[in-house]
Amino acid sequence: MNGRRRRWRASPASTSWDRVSADFGWRGAFLTLAGVSLAGAVTLALLLPREKGFVRSQGLRASARQMLRHLKDPQLLATYGIGFGVLFNFIAVFTYVSFHLAAAPYHFSSTLLGAIFVTYLVGTVISPMTGWLMARLGRRRFILAVIAAWAGGAVLMLAPPIPAIIAGLTFCAGCGMLCQTISTGYVTEIAKEGRSSAVGLYVTSFYAGGSMGAFLPGLAWERGGWPAAIAMVVAMLAAMAVIATLAYRDATA
Repeated sequence: MNGRRRRWRASPASTSWDRVSADFGWRGAFLTLAGVSLAGAVTLALLLPREKGFVRSQGLRASARQMLRHLKDPQLLATYGIGFGVLFNFIAVFTYVSFHLAAAPYHFSSTLLGAIFVTYLVGTVISPMTGWLMARLGRRRFILAVIAAWAGGAVLMLAPPIPAIIAGLTFCAGCGMLCQTISTGYVTEIAKEGRSSAVGLYVTSFYAGGSMGAFLPGLAWERGGWPAAIAMVVAMLAAMAVIATLAYRDATA
């Protein structure tokens, strides 16, 4: 039981929780999360421009028919598959690297484990360049290059030195953000009708991938530890590359 507690407290999802709950208790932590969420919702409501050209669905049946048509579109299906893989890999890497770094020989504290999430910021820097890079390389070549770099970053995390692990995490964070930007942009571009439902299906696939990314690599971890978890990530990236190669042959922009 004590081992489980130590393992749970070392997970990155609990780091911020630990710091807030230590000062204000668990109720204070929940109230803090609720306050931040409310502030974000109010900010979005005030700052987002009103929609233009939005056409409401004629009803639930019409929306269901649109979704079925989306699911028959090979380009959309491929993009949904890539979206599944994006969050699968993101969750897998950032969940199980915490167990890897909390164990010997690293023994990272909760604070240090939380600090690895600074690597997320690389996505903020490079995501605005997605359009420019896609215009130069084409969507298919660009996403394949991003997936290859992502796989390289994942493999780099197998190296023992901490700088190599952090560099690999940075690659994974940046490439994950780029793949997400490419995929969501493509959904709105190729959906001929019902763009909101097309995006909704993408989001559903995206979060389903995240759920599986938390669960399935855990089975690999139990059998083979960190290398097995990384092997599963690389296998998912390979599947994403195959999907992009076959489905995005004509996607040049």
